[in-house]
Amino acid sequence: MVDVTQSPYGDYKFVGRVDHIKTFNQAIKSICFNDYGMLQVSEDGMRITVEQGKSIQATLFMPPGAFKEFHVEEFQCFGLKMNVLSECLNLFGSADCSLRMMYRGHGDPLMIILFPYDDDDVSTECALKTMDCDEPIDYDMNLKDPDLNVIFVRGPNLAKVFNELEKSAEEFEFVTSPQRPHFKITTVGIMQAVFSVEVAKTSPMMMMFNCKKTVVARYKSQQIKITNKAMQSATKVAIKTNSIGLLELHMVMQGEGHDEIFVQFFIIPLLHTD
Repeated sequence: MVDVTQSPYGDYKFVGRVDHIKTFNQAIKSICFNDYGMLQVSEDGMRITVEQGKSIQATLFMPPGAFKEFHVEEFQCFGLKMNVLSECLNLFGSADCSLRMMYRGHGDPLMIILFPYDDDDVSTECALKTMDCDEPIDYDMNLKDPDLNVIFVRGPNLAKVFNELEKSAEEFEFVTSPQRPHFKITTVGIMQAVFSVEVAKTSPMMMMFNCKKTVVARYKSQQIKITNKAMQSATKVAIKTNSIGLLELHMVMQGEGHDEIFVQFFIIPLLHTD
């Protein structure tokens, strides 16, 4: 006799299935700038957070609707090696695959199963070691300021702007302001050569412009360049900064389904200029 009370997921605390891994794989690659990350999953969705010291933090967020199948029991949290996760997702190269993730609970591995569409007779299963980890820094609490500057821009346009900036730059300076230049990015290179791009609030690449005060802040070029992979895949980007220059770049990626995937970067400024 079948026990109708038994869960179809057995003793797994988390099961997630994605029919096409392309966007998810791109998002994972865009946050693989440190060896370790923290995966959190709840009824709100899945988050994978990576930090580098106290200078930059990135979080990939997938709502339940971004999964073809999503099951979670209680809040689950564990650390894992990001490069191992990325390598698992690329075992079939650029072939289109479906992905299934399964996790039983504390101390158990995260199971990754890939099913390539071009060969029904092949699949691969990986067991990723999980570990305890510290809670990430909550930068989001620092960006609740009512005077926050917020700009929404079209992703491909912003990626093009960054591609045109000086590649050897040591620092990036961001200006957001209710007055001209509205949004300006300036790079300072090795020989102190300055290159800048200005974007008016009336520019076609602007989707929303809401700046309350002028904020000028500088960041290490490496901090900004880490965001390049995510930016190249983003359909739109929210740029937020508070009065001390804490910068949030919120990338929106279009998944294969109807729900979007988000990659959020928090970048700590080098200095603030009045």
